[in-house]
Amino acid sequence: MHNLIRIAVLLCLTTLLCSCASVSVVDTWRNPVLTGSRVHKVLVVSFARHGGGRVVYEDMLVSELQKHGVEAVASHTILSQATLPDWHALDRAVRSTGSQGILTVQTIKVEKQMTVQPSAISSPYPGYWYPPAFPDWNFPGYYQSMAIYGPSYVTTYDIATVQVNLFDASSDKLLWAGTMQAYEPEAVTRVGKDLAHKVVESLKKEELI
Repeated sequence: MHNLIRIAVLLCLTTLLCSCASVSVVDTWRNPVLTGSRVHKVLVVSFARHGGGRVVYEDMLVSELQKHGVEAVASHTILSQATLPDWHALDRAVRSTGSQGILTVQTIKVEKQMTVQPSAISSPYPGYWYPPAFPDWNFPGYYQSMAIYGPSYVTTYDIATVQVNLFDASSDKLLWAGTMQAYEPEAVTRVGKDLAHKVVESLKKEELI
């Protein structure tokens, strides 16, 4: 029974963790020097290790920006599918699209995290029962102790740190920067959608779009 309870608790915690937002905002910065009108046209560029991730991130950001009246263009629609576009081609794309801003997305690092779900009772296994207690042990006592002091359960998952920047196209200077953490970044669609929402929400708050 105790084992079933522990497994049920673990499953509930795992479900709760997965149901939480896949992206959290660590920090944002707004250039206090560059002030002026809002950006109405943006070129979105994702520097992703995998081409599929680049497309998803760019498309999600474009879609979210367009919902808020910003004309946005995904770089993969006009540039090579390479994960790192040629600089000269990228510069030409900015000029040819008439973009006022360049929004870049890049995963900086991916780290493995671990959570430990202890057994039903948090007290450590009573080591004095073993082996000195052998002469006094009986089966019912042993069974009850094992049911209480069962094993802990370990869950591992990836956390990605993502850097998002908005540059002013006319001056090439940084307007805004945001550092995000993405839970299980391999779920590209889910992370891309949540990332886009958090980025656009912050840009709106800073009155940049």
